[in-house]
Amino acid sequence: MARVKPIHLVMTGVTAGVCAVLAMFAIIVVPIPGIPGGSGLWIPAGFYFTFTLWFGFWGALGGHIATTIAMGYFLGYTLHVWLDGGLGDFIAPMVTLLIFRALRADPELKTRRDMLIWAVSVPLSSLICGVWVHTVHALFGMIPWGYWWVGVVAYLIGDSIAIFLIATPLLKTLTKYVKATPAYVEGIFS
Repeated sequence: MARVKPIHLVMTGVTAGVCAVLAMFAIIVVPIPGIPGGSGLWIPAGFYFTFTLWFGFWGALGGHIATTIAMGYFLGYTLHVWLDGGLGDFIAPMVTLLIFRALRADPELKTRRDMLIWAVSVPLSSLICGVWVHTVHALFGMIPWGYWWVGVVAYLIGDSIAIFLIATPLLKTLTKYVKATPAYVEGIFS
């Protein structure tokens, strides 16, 4: 069984703190009218995808906590919206992490193969979660079904652009240093 270290909990907290502030900023600065909690450029995704590839489950958990906090009390969305968005922001980086681990890709993105896996896994993860989040929104009547596709496309584009612009340089330049720390997770949990 995976051994949870205190550093994993610390990294969850760091991820949550950084990403909560960025989530509130993204919702306020680049909102999508008619999409609760939607942003045309989901800046925190660039960080929680990076942290998930470095810290495994603990990075994704921090992203979940951040989105839940940002969409919750501070911005006044309903419980359903913040839990749904938070769950989506947990699932998306976990999908990429699972793809990376299954295909033995290196988060340093040193090879063409690693870059190809990155280039495919990010939009795939964003699409899966965009479909999830906006289907739940439509089922709960938060958006009309006719507007569902707008939410899915916005999620796909807004997350993917932020991830590629922010996470790619972070992964390429800092992963070798993070790998040398006890916080780095080679599997899913440890």
